[in-house]
Amino acid sequence: MNILRLIAIFIVIWLLIRIVKNYRNRAKLDASRRNSGNLGTMVKCSHCGLHVPKQEAFRKGSRYYCSKQHADED
Repeated sequence: MNILRLIAIFIVIWLLIRIVKNYRNRAKLDASRRNSGNLGTMVKCSHCGLHVPKQEAFRKGSRYYCSKQHADED
């Protein structure tokens, strides 16, 4: 009888640990999804066509470039 009680306690503790881990993983996933949505407007490099966030792009006149090299080449 004591062994059955010990096994039941072990199973309950194991289930509680799994629930807490699942909750933490879900919270991390939700936070990463919220942060990944803050890229802003994407612009296309006029040289190679790569899309980069507007705040990271190099601007030359009315055109955007993914790197300083591409801006200098055009």
